[in-house]
Amino acid sequence: LVRELTDEPLGYDLQQFMIDERYQGKGYGSAALALILNALRREAHYDHVEVCVKKKDVEAIRLYEQHGFVDSGYIDESVPDSLNMICRLF
Repeated sequence: LVRELTDEPLGYDLQQFMIDERYQGKGYGSAALALILNALRREAHYDHVEVCVKKKDVEAIRLYEQHGFVDSGYIDESVPDSLNMICRLF
């Protein structure tokens, strides 16, 4: 779910963070994301975490924004329909 990015800039990468459709909208995703971010803050190896999310997934983007993620401005040409978001941990 979380891997360390070994290329510059060093940081965490959140991957495959998904909540089953039947359980969306109940706060589970928000609670789980908060737990992950708090664990990464305690671990304190890196100052940020990144996530790649489909531009059309408005609900996921909103969730990430509620937890401090912003558009990093980076565009990965291999996934042009996705947005790279970053959250500063401290």
